[in-house]
Amino acid sequence: MEVEIVKSLPKETRGEIVEMLKKHLALTAGDIAKRLDLHAMTVRQHLSILERQGYIEHYREKIGRGRPVYMYKLTSEAETELFPGNYPQFALSLLDTLAATDGIEKVNDLLRVQMEERFIKHFEDGSCYSLDDRVKLLADLLNEEGYMVEIEDTPDAFLIREHNCALGPIAKKYRQLCNHELTLFKRLLNAPVERQCHMATGDAVCSYRVPKLHVA
Repeated sequence: MEVEIVKSLPKETRGEIVEMLKKHLALTAGDIAKRLDLHAMTVRQHLSILERQGYIEHYREKIGRGRPVYMYKLTSEAETELFPGNYPQFALSLLDTLAATDGIEKVNDLLRVQMEERFIKHFEDGSCYSLDDRVKLLADLLNEEGYMVEIEDTPDAFLIREHNCALGPIAKKYRQLCNHELTLFKRLLNAPVERQCHMATGDAVCSYRVPKLHVA
């Protein structure tokens, strides 16, 4: 077994369990115990830890005429965190192909539309009336996508800091993405947002200042 494939798992046994569930989709604790030649109680302890970490989940399934059994499977978090794909490079390759075949303007349009569709729908119901509400909602959405956002609430402005760029490889080559992000933030927050730091130019974070000029 190549333990290094599985990240953030300190015990080799839990790494084996995760890889086993990746290959077999769903198994009972008994199935796992037999495959690893371990006591069922030991396996259940590892499963409990993995479940608390958010990497596996269980459900009841009736097999044949017997009593329902607990089946264990990987969560979506485990699929993305423990078995990462090469998605950024694939997306970058697609953009390069689009630029070569249809021109850079097509890339600009695609990046703009894709970014808008990811966020605008969450602001359309009108439930976020205050600037404070909109800033918090935007931060929550960005955090869901891995941007590691923190907000500093100062007397005259909100400061939004992104400690990770989830689309770093794309942003470095296609700076239009960063421009679309700033434009979208201004639109969603209905405020004159200012970018203060920019990872694509060498800063440690991307940061934005959102002045408290009015209540929209």
